[in-house]
Amino acid sequence: MSWTNRGTPASAQVLECSGEAHAVVIDDMPMYRHGITRLLGEIAGIGRVEPLEAEALAARNPRLPAPALLVFGMPSDLAEGWNQLRLASLALRPRRLLLISDNMWLRLPPGLDARFARTLCRAASLATIERDVRALLDLPLAAPARPGPDAVPAGPAGFRRPFHAFA
Repeated sequence: MSWTNRGTPASAQVLECSGEAHAVVIDDMPMYRHGITRLLGEIAGIGRVEPLEAEALAARNPRLPAPALLVFGMPSDLAEGWNQLRLASLALRPRRLLLISDNMWLRLPPGLDARFARTLCRAASLATIERDVRALLDLPLAAPARPGPDAVPAGPAGFRRPFHAFA
């Protein structure tokens, strides 16, 4: 796998003419693919997010521009997953890779450094996924959300109930 434009600054590689990045999400779990697609769609600086199944790669129009980011969910069969990732990288020619896996010990192949590719466990928090996507695409960190005028104060930390107690 070779990621192109290694000498070009990441911001120049990632941002297309419109000023926003294009991302592709490939995962064999539909709910996870949908969730990552929604998360990426809410990040400022990412203009279009395209969810794909690995089997749909052959049917994708080859004239479409190369995505700035490929988020690839590694299937449980690692041999098949590495083969699918190789085919996806050839078909899509992504500039950056975020590899998501159930296997928290999974490492990237030698030669891919953290400026171009990262790996995360599938159980990573939304904040961790967003942080790594922003780092890969050289997007600014999200500003902390300010509570609105109608926001309810959280109260002391010792008094908070677990999330299932609200149901």
